[in-house]
Amino acid sequence: MLKNYKNKIFAVFILLSIISSFYFVNGRLKAEKVYKNYEICADYDDFVRMGFSLGKNPKDYFKELSENGITTVMINESSINSMKKDPTKNIKTYNDGIDLIVEGNAEDLDFIKEGLNSLKEKREIEEISKNQIKIKGNFEDIVLYKSDALNILGQRVGDDGFTGSVLEYIGLGFEEEKINNIKDIENIQINLRPTFTEDYQDTRYSMNRFLESVDKYSKNQNYIVFSGKEFYKNTEDDENIQSDFIKEINSRNLAMGMVEASNQRGHLDLDGINSVIKKDDVKKVRVFTTWDYIQNEFDYKIPGHHNGEELTNVYYRAISERNISVVFLKPFIKNNKMIPEASVYGKVLGDLNERLVEKGYEDGNANPMGNWEVNNKMKFPVALGTTAASVILLGLVFGIGIKLQSVFFVIGALLSAMFFLLGKKEDLGNVLFNLAAIVAYPSLAVCIIMENFNNARKSKRPMKLSKIFIHSTLTLLAAIIVSMIGALMEISFMSGTNYLMELTIFRGVKISQLLPILLSIFIFMAYVGFYREDITKPRLEVKELTKALNQSVTFWQAGLGALVLVILALFILRGGNTSAKVPSIELLFRNMLENILPARPRTKAIFIGYPAVFLLIYLGYKKRGEFLILLLTMFTAIGQADIVNTFSHIRTPLNISFSRILIEFVGATILGLILIVIAQIIMKGYDKYIAKAL
Repeated sequence: MLKNYKNKIFAVFILLSIISSFYFVNGRLKAEKVYKNYEICADYDDFVRMGFSLGKNPKDYFKELSENGITTVMINESSINSMKKDPTKNIKTYNDGIDLIVEGNAEDLDFIKEGLNSLKEKREIEEISKNQIKIKGNFEDIVLYKSDALNILGQRVGDDGFTGSVLEYIGLGFEEEKINNIKDIENIQINLRPTFTEDYQDTRYSMNRFLESVDKYSKNQNYIVFSGKEFYKNTEDDENIQSDFIKEINSRNLAMGMVEASNQRGHLDLDGINSVIKKDDVKKVRVFTTWDYIQNEFDYKIPGHHNGEELTNVYYRAISERNISVVFLKPFIKNNKMIPEASVYGKVLGDLNERLVEKGYEDGNANPMGNWEVNNKMKFPVALGTTAASVILLGLVFGIGIKLQSVFFVIGALLSAMFFLLGKKEDLGNVLFNLAAIVAYPSLAVCIIMENFNNARKSKRPMKLSKIFIHSTLTLLAAIIVSMIGALMEISFMSGTNYLMELTIFRGVKISQLLPILLSIFIFMAYVGFYREDITKPRLEVKELTKALNQSVTFWQAGLGALVLVILALFILRGGNTSAKVPSIELLFRNMLENILPARPRTKAIFIGYPAVFLLIYLGYKKRGEFLILLLTMFTAIGQADIVNTFSHIRTPLNISFSRILIEFVGATILGLILIVIAQIIMKGYDKYIAKAL
C-alpha cells in the first residue's frame, strides 16, 4: 500500500497526526479519571406514597430505603398542585370565575401565600376564613382540563371538563416538613430541585430563594437538576442573572445536572439553559431517569430476568458506558402494580454496586466531569493526517494520479488551517474531518484485507491450515490497527467536556457506518474485479462492471443479492439507539458476556466483520468460493466501521472502548479458527460427494 514514494510522503503526515492525537487521548483520560462516583436518587413524592401503602411514615421508610442502596432523596419545590396530591394534607382548589380558591390548614395556606411572593405580578390574596383563601386571577391563568363525554353505550357525544389555574403549578419553595423527615437519616443526602416559570415568576427572586434554601437545608448538595421545563433567564432590566447564577453555584461547588433523553442521544430540553451549560467554568453531571417503559421491566419475561435483573443491567450500562453519575429511581412495576418493598430495590441496587465496584466506581457523592479544555490548534496536524489518509484511499481505489492527489491534499490543508489554526467555523471542521477520518481509515483497512486476499490467491503451493490461520490473524490485526488510527482521530476531533457530556453530538454516525460498506464495493472492484484473471495492482475497470451487469442472473445469485440487502437492512435497523427489539436469546447471550467480560463485544464485529477476514484469506488460498468474495468484502467493511463506531459513542470511557476492541479481536481469532476448520470440512465434503456427482 505504501510502496511508492508519494504514499510514503503522505504516511509521514499520518504519523504526525497519530503523535498529535495522544495530546487529546491524555486529556480525555484525565477528565474521565475523576468521574467515578455515582448516586442513586429517589424522588420524595414518588416514594413517600409507597411508604404509606406499607403503613410506614416517611422517616422510617426512607431509612429503610437508605439501607437498601438509596443515597439521595430528591425534593422538588412544592406547588399547590403537588400539595393537593400529598396524602398527608387536605388541600383543595376550585375556580371562582378567574379567581383561585384554595382550602387547607392555616400553616399550609401561609406557606402558599409566602411562596407566591415569587410572582412578577403581585396578586391580591383574600383570606376568606382561617382555612380558605382567594387568589385574584387573570384570564390568562385559566387552565382547561378536558375529558370525553360518553353515553351508556360508550359512544363519544362530546367532552366535559373543568377549569384550573396556572398558579397551581408555580414553584413555592421547599416545605420544611419534608426536609425534616429526611435530614437526620444516616447516609442519605438531600438534593433540592428548583421549579421556575418565566412568564409568571420573578427570575432573580426565584433564583435567590432557591440558593438560600440550598444554604439552609442542603449544604452538601453536589448538583442541581431542575424539575420544571425552564431555566433562569436574563431579563431586559437584569442582564446579569445567569452570570451571577454561575458565580453562586461555583462558590457552592454545585454542578448542573442534565437528564439524558429517552433515546440516549442528548438531554431533555430545559428552556434557557444552553447559554450557561456549555460554558467551561460550569461543572456538569449526566443524569439517567427510569423512564415509564423501564419501570415495567422489573419482570422482563425471559429466563433469569423476572426480579429486576434487567433493571440492574440498564443502570449498569448507563453508569459504566454513558458517563451517567446520577440515577433517578422510580417505583418498579410488576403486573401493573408498584412494588413498595425496600428490599426489592436493595437487591437490584446491591447487584449494581457489586458490578460497578469491580470497575472502580464508588456509590455516593457524584463528582462533576473534570473540565477538559482543548487547544484546538493541535487539531491541525491531526486534520493533515486525515487528509493524507483520504488522498491515499482515492489513489488506491480510484486510481487518481499524484497531481490530483496533491491538489486534494492542498485543499484539505487550507481547510485545516482555516478551521483549526484561524478558528473559523471550527464546529463544521470537527464534523467534516471527523467524518473523513472514520470513513477513510476503515476503508484503508479493507484495502489491506483485500491486498492480503490477493496475496493468498497468488500463492502457488498448498498452504497448511495453521499458516492460513496465522496469515488471517495478522491480516485482521493490521486492519484493526489502521482502523484504530481513525479512532484516535475521532477522539481528537470530538474532544472537550461538551462532547463527553453530550452537549455537542456528532450526527454523522449512520453515514460513517454506511459509507465504508459502499466504498468496499469499489475496493472489491479495484482489488478483485469481475472475471479478472491478472492480479497486479488495484485498478477500477469499467468494462468489467459492464460485463458483469450484462450477465444472466441465476436463481442462487438473486438469492445472494437478496441476502446482502437483508443483512444491510438489519445492520441499519440495529445500529445506534433504535426501537428494534432484541431477540430474547440474543439478549441473554449479550447479558452473559456483559457479566463475565470487562466490556461486551459488539455482535457485528465479533460474529460478522472479523470472521469474514478469516474466510476471505482461506478462500484466497483455496482459490474457491468466488461468488462469496464481494459479500465477504462488505462484511469486513462492517467490522472495520464498527471499530470507529465504538469510539463515536464519545461518552463511553476510553478504557471500555479499548477493552471492547481487544476482546473482539481475541474472540474473533477463536471463532475464525473454528470457521476455517468448518470451511475445510465443507470443502472436502463437497469435493468428495457433490462435485463428483455434478
